Amino acid sequence: MKDFKLLSALKIVVALIIFGSSAQIQAQTNVEQVARVQRAIYVFNIAQQVNWSPQSGDTFKIGVLGPDRTIIDFKSIAQKRQIQSKPVEIINFLSVKDIADVDILYVNKKYNFQMPYILQSSEGKGILVMSEGYAFNASMINIVRVGNTFRHQINEELLRINDFVIAPSLKFYAIKTSQKWQSLFIEAQDSLNLAKQIAKRKDSLIIAHQREINSKNEIIDTIQEIVKLKNNSIQDLLDEDEIQKQTIEEKQEIAKELEIENESQLEELERRQRILVQNAEEIERNQDSIDNQNLNLSVQKKVLDEQSVELSLRENINWLLGIIAFLFLVAGFIIYKNYQSKSKLAKQLVLQNAKILAQAEELSQKNEDLEQFAYIASHDLQEPLNTISSFIGLIRSDYSAQFDDLGNQSLEFIEEASERMAKLINVLLEYSRIGKTRSFTEVDCNKLVQDLEKDIYALIKRKNATITYSNLPTLMGSEIELRLLFQNLITNALKFCAEDTSPTLHIDVSETANLENPNEKMWQFSFKDNGIGIRKDHQERIFSIFQRLHTTDQYKGTGIGLAHCKKIVGIHKGNIWVTSKINEGSTFYFTIPMNPEAE
Repeated sequence: MKDFKLLSALKIVVALIIFGSSAQIQAQTNVEQVARVQRAIYVFNIAQQVNWSPQSGDTFKIGVLGPDRTIIDFKSIAQKRQIQSKPVEIINFLSVKDIADVDILYVNKKYNFQMPYILQSSEGKGILVMSEGYAFNASMINIVRVGNTFRHQINEELLRINDFVIAPSLKFYAIKTSQKWQSLFIEAQDSLNLAKQIAKRKDSLIIAHQREINSKNEIIDTIQEIVKLKNNSIQDLLDEDEIQKQTIEEKQEIAKELEIENESQLEELERRQRILVQNAEEIERNQDSIDNQNLNLSVQKKVLDEQSVELSLRENINWLLGIIAFLFLVAGFIIYKNYQSKSKLAKQLVLQNAKILAQAEELSQKNEDLEQFAYIASHDLQEPLNTISSFIGLIRSDYSAQFDDLGNQSLEFIEEASERMAKLINVLLEYSRIGKTRSFTEVDCNKLVQDLEKDIYALIKRKNATITYSNLPTLMGSEIELRLLFQNLITNALKFCAEDTSPTLHIDVSETANLENPNEKMWQFSFKDNGIGIRKDHQERIFSIFQRLHTTDQYKGTGIGLAHCKKIVGIHKGNIWVTSKINEGSTFYFTIPMNPEAE
């Protein structure tokens, strides 16, 4: 009972630690939720300060362009507020050509819609185009997030052309010059740094959280093992005591039976003794019949001897039957104990399977949460990054003549760094999306390689590369993900090659068995190149995300390609590994089941 209480207390402590860590992460996430609500309120407030031509509809309609989750916040505010004394209806458009029958169109720069095309499509339709994150004077009204607030800039010329009249207060608080827009750049950059710090703290909290859980689980497992050993020892002692009690009781019963049988024999002997005495008296009284009596006595003695032998035989049979019955009892007891032990083990196995299933579901949920976090974090990073890129373009277009060579070079470095970061965010988004679609179809690997050769023809020609492959199979899998897997392995083979060497790559395939399940057949692919090779101690590291062995000056890339490969192979229930020698080349292997089951 004490062990059970200790185990329960430890589980409560682990739950409190998990709850505390989750509360910290939730508090940081609330900051972004507040910002999204502020954005929706800001748009509604601006709409109240703009006058439209007479409207015929009974509702005020706001359109949101692109797969923007801001539509959720707009709908939430629309349930509580009206615009122009009308209820508000929120409509989502995925394409510019679909825009129609709305009063306001909201679009965010992070979805890369071309503003001139939007303005042309909405011209003459009485649509107020309100954007976020675009360049100065790009749309009718442009808003930008600065820290925990939002600011706006208006294009009076576009508003006048489209017959919109704005309130003086809206014009008064608007950003009127590009210099003011430039000053907001510094604040936006501070917001970006703060977002990075928050993301880093979230990662640290998650890692620490996982370590605490692992540590507490190890303690609980140790205590459970100790309790199990104690319970087994107590049960063994109880079983041994029960056997001894049964043995003593059986011996006592046998002793009682022997005592009763001895008394019966004594009584029989006494009775016969009396008969002999009577016979002797009768012999004395009847001297004439002594010979006959002697003869009768001889006959009776013979009968008694036979009866004695028969009694002895019966006694031996009774002993044998008793021993057999005892053996049956012992065998039955052993069978019963084995049955109890198996039942106990079966119950324990059911409990263990339930725990394993619960842990698997928990890990699956955590994995989904981490992928969702990476997806949201990447989206949130794109917004300030687009702002930085816009400001850099604005500075270069308006003030490049005022900078010296060093200043222009610094601006160019900043712009290139922004582009690299945008690429990293995009590949991080692609990494988080891998495995979302688990629809498997037949994929012809020969055609897949032929299509890839056409796509990278310029790279093959520039490198003077040679790609050969044997007759590749048709397998079941995700065509998009398998194409990305082959593309990453082929381009890596061509890219990581000495400058004075023409790259060669041979793709081969063979049949093999699954090491964990020998009855399952697998395709084993190999990609053998003549590249620069990989050191032994780096051959596991290269499959981790953002792990690079060379600088971008030597070989360009993001460090995520092989991480993509590992994730794709894992989704298809296979394995990936590499063998390599420095300056001799590498061979990448991966396995795919011949008959996979799509999830």
